[in-house]
Amino acid sequence: MRRRGAPAHRPEPAPPSRALTPPDPSGTGTGVPAVRSTPVAEVRATPDGAHLDGTLHAIVRAAVDAADAAYGAFGVLTPDGAQLDRFVVVGMDATDRERIGRLPVGDGVLGLLVDDPVPLRLADLTRHPAAIGFPPGHPPMRSFLGVPVRVRSTVFGHLYLTEKRDGGPFTAADEQAVSALAATAGLAIENARLVEQAEQRRAWAQAGTDIATALLSGTDPDTVLRSIAERVATLAAADAAGVLLPAPDAEDTLTVVAAVGTLTEDVEGVRVPLHDSQLGEAHRSGVPRLLADVNAPPLGWHRAAVIGELTAHHGPGLLVPLGGRPALGTVVALRRRGVDPFPPGTLGLASAFAAQATVALELARSQQRERRLQVAADRDRIARDLHDHVVQRIFATGLALDKVSRSLEATDPQTAARIAERVDELDGTIARIRSSIFELAQDVDASPDAVRTRVVDVVRSITGGQGVRPDVRVRGDLDDLPPALLPDVVAVVRELVTNVVRHAAATRVAVTVEVDGEVRVVVTDDGVGLPEVAVRSGLANLADRAERHGGRLTTSSGPAATQVRWTVPLPR
Repeated sequence: MRRRGAPAHRPEPAPPSRALTPPDPSGTGTGVPAVRSTPVAEVRATPDGAHLDGTLHAIVRAAVDAADAAYGAFGVLTPDGAQLDRFVVVGMDATDRERIGRLPVGDGVLGLLVDDPVPLRLADLTRHPAAIGFPPGHPPMRSFLGVPVRVRSTVFGHLYLTEKRDGGPFTAADEQAVSALAATAGLAIENARLVEQAEQRRAWAQAGTDIATALLSGTDPDTVLRSIAERVATLAAADAAGVLLPAPDAEDTLTVVAAVGTLTEDVEGVRVPLHDSQLGEAHRSGVPRLLADVNAPPLGWHRAAVIGELTAHHGPGLLVPLGGRPALGTVVALRRRGVDPFPPGTLGLASAFAAQATVALELARSQQRERRLQVAADRDRIARDLHDHVVQRIFATGLALDKVSRSLEATDPQTAARIAERVDELDGTIARIRSSIFELAQDVDASPDAVRTRVVDVVRSITGGQGVRPDVRVRGDLDDLPPALLPDVVAVVRELVTNVVRHAAATRVAVTVEVDGEVRVVVTDDGVGLPEVAVRSGLANLADRAERHGGRLTTSSGPAATQVRWTVPLPR
């Protein structure tokens, strides 16, 4: 059975020529002369820029000249040989072909050669039992000569000639000449196919090299992803292409991060579910796929293959995962509905391009991670230097002055007040330095181990040498602690423990940081309570910090212990 209604290739009409001419210096020639008096006409494709369509045009022109026909065509078969895939026509202008509309697909008399590839010569094809007539606007044709063209042992297509110019039927000599031409044409077609394939491989390889160069030279990754979509769309002759990456906050979902062609920038940011779809299968398995229709789910599936309503006007699809299992992302190329599907060879070329781009993406990500780690290490070093060599000294000086001020309150209250003012200024300086340290440390690792380390280090740095024994506990689902909330947690711990050391006259302080649906910081000491206004003012600042996150600060104080609880909900 042959499929009817498949779209056919409709090339522009070639200029009339009496024979195939040798290649000219510009590289536009496609062969050597086809001599009418010689039964064998030599046809060869030039290796420099020759393509299959140009070679097929040259073969048809040579056959038209050899048999003195008015019209000629080369019908290329589909890979399975069941029908005609495209037509290369000589003798009709653009107006004729526009009037005819869709070209044949291998029915009627033309189908006789598809079913039985042997030469066929008819005096009047309209009277043959297999004739199905011509579409409206088709030029009248009676005499007919059809000859199969083999590439090696496979029938590649057929030469069709109609309307002998002298008004009579084609002769046995015409059949012999065209058959000899067809035998030689197989070599030219094989040559052209090899050249075309080599040029395609070179173009895809060059595109992969350009992408790798751009990534490794520091080009913005978003720009490179768009470039990948553009290159795939161009090289695969697709009407649209897009790059989809995993959504960072949703499993089993891809996000369109770059789109070109008929998939405009409006679709960028759209999330595509992967469950029960061929896109999901390709992404998870890392295996590329060619699809005849992206909107037709295979048997037993419930979802369309790619992007649902966004692909409503598209048919053939190409899915190329970037990376292994699962892929780093997936490139999707689409053609409009009714257009020829992607050739099978495109799958291998696109896969090689994707492998090259994937290696470059991994190297670029490694470079970015290395740069981020280096920056984080530098910032952490600066923050530690500020804390260890500057803040600690200022803090120790402030404590010493505070003790002097207290000792002078009874005997010299004015001097004690001035010293207290200087202590307050030192506190402000420490606060400003700590703010800078927080800003430097914002990009530092926020893993559970890092959170524990930071909290313990802060408590020990404040209580060290002050006669206060710390007890620190960090527990719960620390993976749920947002990195943006970590500086606030550390600041709250630092402020509360500092208040205990400076004002509570305590011997023990217990610090608990817990993440369990909410973030809780609880500081308990065995000191004298919370009578001082300065401490209340500090707690008011921490209460404001909690309220900004939708939380609260509560205190309880008794003769034996004081507890301050700072609680904020986890952001959704």
